[in-house]
Formats: sequence, C-alpha cells, structure tokens
Amino acid sequence: GNVAETVNNELRLPTFLDSHMVLQRAPLSARIWGWAAPNANVSATLDASGTVSTAKTAFSIADEHGEFIIHLPPQPAGSGYTIHVTDGTNSIDLEDIAFGDVYLCSGQSNMQFSMVSSFNASAEIADSINYPNLRLATAERVVADTPQSDVPSKANYTWSRSSPEAMDTKDPFGYVSATCYFFGRELYKALNSEVPIGLLTSCWGGQKVETFSSPDALADKTCGGTRPFNKNEQDNNGDSFSTDVNPQAMQLWNAMIHPFINMRFTGAVWYQGEANADNAASYACRFPAMITDWREKFDLPDLSFFFVQLAAFSDARWPNFRSAQLAAAQLPKVGYVTAIDLGDPSSPHGAIHPRRKQEVGRRLSLSARSIQYEEREGLVYAGPTLAGVQFTHGTSNEESTTFIRLSFVPGTADNLHTMQAPECDKCCSELPFQVLDITGKWVTVNNGVVINSEMHLSTNTSAILGVRYAWEAYPQCLMYNGQGGADDHTGIAAAPFEWCAYPSGKPSWTGEACNIPGSNAAPEDPFEVL
Repeated sequence: GNVAETVNNELRLPTFLDSHMVLQRAPLSARIWGWAAPNANVSATLDASGTVSTAKTAFSIADEHGEFIIHLPPQPAGSGYTIHVTDGTNSIDLEDIAFGDVYLCSGQSNMQFSMVSSFNASAEIADSINYPNLRLATAERVVADTPQSDVPSKANYTWSRSSPEAMDTKDPFGYVSATCYFFGRELYKALNSEVPIGLLTSCWGGQKVETFSSPDALADKTCGGTRPFNKNEQDNNGDSFSTDVNPQAMQLWNAMIHPFINMRFTGAVWYQGEANADNAASYACRFPAMITDWREKFDLPDLSFFFVQLAAFSDARWPNFRSAQLAAAQLPKVGYVTAIDLGDPSSPHGAIHPRRKQEVGRRLSLSARSIQYEEREGLVYAGPTLAGVQFTHGTSNEESTTFIRLSFVPGTADNLHTMQAPECDKCCSELPFQVLDITGKWVTVNNGVVINSEMHLSTNTSAILGVRYAWEAYPQCLMYNGQGGADDHTGIAAAPFEWCAYPSGKPSWTGEACNIPGSNAAPEDPFEVL
C-alpha cells in the first residue's frame, strides 16, 4: 500500500539505504528515512573513519504511521563514513558510505541494456575495478497501482562499489546499465575521481513515457510549462496512450520511481522514446510534463536532466520523433545528446539496441559537465550546432546554381568534417543534406565542401524553402567536429536539424514546419528576405 506500516514497530530502512551507497553531497542535505514505532525518537550518527570527535548526530520523531525522515547536515564530497541509526532500542549500521553526486538512470530497453552486451564488454567489465567510489544500484522491475515506499533490488546486492562482481555477466538486459555506467564512469574521471558518483538505475524495456509519469504529469495541459494552455482549445496532448500495454500508465511511477522520492539526486539520465514513436505530438507534451513533475514531486527544482535522442534505426517515424524529444530541451537544466551516428545494424540484440553505449555515456557526461558542473574552458559538449543559413546565386558549369552556407555556433564546428556511419551502405557518397523546393519536395544535395568551419553546399534547385540535415531514419553520412567518427570518441556528430525560410508556426515534429508559399501569392525572390 501507500504507507508501509512498521512491522512489529521494528526499526527499518528502505532497500536502497544501505552500506556502500552514495548519499548526495552539499549543498543538499542527504536524508535517512524509514520506519519505527509511532512517535519513536530516531537518530542517525554520521561518523568519519571511527573518530567520535567528528561524529554528527541528527534526529527525527516518527509520525503516527512510524515514518521518519532525518535530514543530515550537508556534507562535502568524501568517502569512508559509517552511519549509525537507532531508535534507542534497535539499531542499524551502514558502512562504507560516500557523499557525492547521485544520478537516477531511467527509461526503456536502451537504458536496461547491460554492460555484458556492450562492445568490448569483457575489457570494460575488468576495468570497472578501477573506480571504487563509483557506486552502483539497480531497482527490480515491479508494477503497482498506488505509490509505493520501497522497491526491491534487481541485483544480488543493493549498492556495490564498481567492480566486475557487481556486473551480471549472463543477462543482456540484466545489470548494470551500460548507458548509466559509462555516463558515471566518464563523469567520475572528469571530476578527477574526487567526487563519488552514485548510479541508481530504475528502468524497464519496452515502456512508454506514460508508465513513468504520475497522475499529475499525465493531467498537465501545459506540457511541463513548455506551452500555454488555452481552455477553449481542443486538447491534443491528453490521454492518447493506450491501456493495452503492461505495465500501464503510472504503474512504474508508482512502483519504481516514487520509492526514491526522499532520496536526494543531482540529476537524472533518460534513454527512452522508442515505445512512443507512433505519436510524436503526444510525446512532445508528455515528456517535458514528466520532467517538470519529477522535479516537483522530488522537491528538487534544480534536478538536472540528460536524455538521449534516439539512435539511427530504420523506422520512418523516427526523424520527426527525434524532433519531438527536443521539446524537453526548452526546460532549464535539460541537456540532450545525439546518437544519430551510433546505429548498429548487426547488433545481436536487434538493431534497435545499438552496442555503442560507451560513446552515448561519454556524450551524456559532457552534457552534464556543461550544464550541471558549469565547465567552460574549451569544453565541447555538442556536435556542430546550426547558427545561420545564407544563400547566394551563381553559375556552376554554366548551370544556374544556388550556393548555401551553413554556419555553426562558435566552438561547435572546430575541425568540421563529414564521416560515414558505421556499417554504412552508400556512406558519404551521398551527403546528409536535403533542400525543400517550391513544389514542397525535399531534394538531396550532393555537392558540399567544408570551408573555415562552415559547410558550403550547392544545388540546381533555384528557390529553396528549407534545409534539412540527417532528417532520416538511418543517415549514412554525418557531420562532426573533432576527430574521426562514431568509434573515435573525440568528435561529436551534429544532431539532425531543419531550417525553414518561411516557418509555418507548426513544430518540426509535424513534418509541416516549413511553409510553401502558394503560387498565386508567391513572394519576391525568397533570398531577398533572408
């Protein structure tokens, strides 16, 4: 039920308050919560390496249900703590406790996809011994119709130091999440191994965003505050989810997210969307609504949130859906990473489950370093990011030609180059650019050259009403900064983009963002107005 009544009035902590865990460091106050006899006076004593002189004690009085929450004084990053919890009669000791940054990793199967399934798995798993203050935990897959206060562990431990023993080496979707682990490992290294990182994964393959959403999130007509709600307008953002999936809407929120509502987190990492791909417009509302609601429910208004834009995969719905995911990027402290170049057609787990999780995790860690840690000096955390489109008319080989100059946000296009996708077919013999012609058709552009961190394209299409890059299910060729491509772990691919000369006002996930001026009302040469 909603309130876990204390069994025999015995002192009890939830599953994931356990030895070896990371508690959130300052500025937040970590919480120790659980159950005891009603009105019991419960104390938690925090002790660093057995020196009683530095021990700090905080108290709480259990309510009539026996529930208590103790707020510890904010702690700097560090490890080697013990916590002694007692109600005066019974006591519980937590050992090898660290204070650092705790991240909640959630989503569907590409988050559940475990270390044993990733490329170079045996070496990566062996290497995991080198990060003792990277701590790992995974929640079991359970459903509930009401909000729960506890959830069991999926692993044969609750929290563990990073190590090969902490990894399930049999189940390809067991534990530890590869996306979550590589994110945490890269972040841990970037912070010079000085800040313990706690990774708590709570995810379930094949599930829609609605299953991770509370009733309030599903009822939110403002889409998480990303758009105004007009009561008279027809509501197209409502309950478009089906109830024939199991788990159903709200059930994973109840059973797998709500139990952590008292835990303090720095951020959340999210890889999900494949199950919602048939309704981009709905997702563009439900996803930001879920993020905003999580922040409210956890009482963590500054919770950073990082998500993965869906990888290359041959599904015609995905180009528009990737754009719908970006509706969440309107919210503060939300970062996303592209996986458009990280497809894996020969993945033994199906092409929808690419094995390139190291690079996904690396990019997520770069986004976190920018947004959460406010790192600036020379940090490149995104691929080439479109800043401007310019046109000139001319002739080439005596044909009338339009030249298109794509310029990028400074710092995002250093060493701009194109690179083929892994296992590509046509590769870069076909460029990933299209232009929208006056008839409303998107035409491939195959002449392009990089000049001074800009992409210069040329085409015989005269009036150009829009430009798209990588706006396809599985692009064969991508634009990068840095060095190399998908497997070089230095550059980042540009995320798909669409630019319109005459924006219709409709979002790009509708496929109708660019207006085609009617023949009877054709404007002057469109290049004059740009």
